[in-house]
Amino acid sequence: MKNLATISTIIALQLLSVSFLHAQNLSEKLGAVQTNLIITSHGMELEVTNQIIAKRAERFYDWGGHNDGAYGYGYGYESFHLEFTVKNGEIDLPQPGGLLKGEKRTILDFYDAEDNLLGSIAKAPREVRLVSNNTLENKLMHYTIDLINIPLPLLDATNRIDIYRE
Repeated sequence: MKNLATISTIIALQLLSVSFLHAQNLSEKLGAVQTNLIITSHGMELEVTNQIIAKRAERFYDWGGHNDGAYGYGYGYESFHLEFTVKNGEIDLPQPGGLLKGEKRTILDFYDAEDNLLGSIAKAPREVRLVSNNTLENKLMHYTIDLINIPLPLLDATNRIDIYRE
């Protein structure tokens, strides 16, 4: 009888430990860190449903050709990305102007808890990506922003990031 109770206890503990292992979501399993930043666009707070910082592989390449030949080059690197989902809102885009929409830089202003500006950086269009579900009822905008060249002490001191396009 004691052996049966011991075996039952061991099986129950194993099942319990397996359920805890499966409780992690995909981003946690891949090593992402949850963040709790306030994200705004031109000072208007966005409804952010989740946000993480994750390590990602990046690549860049270019190629071309002409009558005398062709060229091509590329490189890859790893960097951290701020990734977040905005519900029923988006990063404020400027009015149409001289540049094509894809050529406008994205500005990130970092603020501390007392709303003091800590720093600002402009990101190239290829460093900010957007995936959207394109529905009107439950519009979801998924952003990923390459954090290359942003110092970690700046991120540690940041409470709010204001993100907008030039």
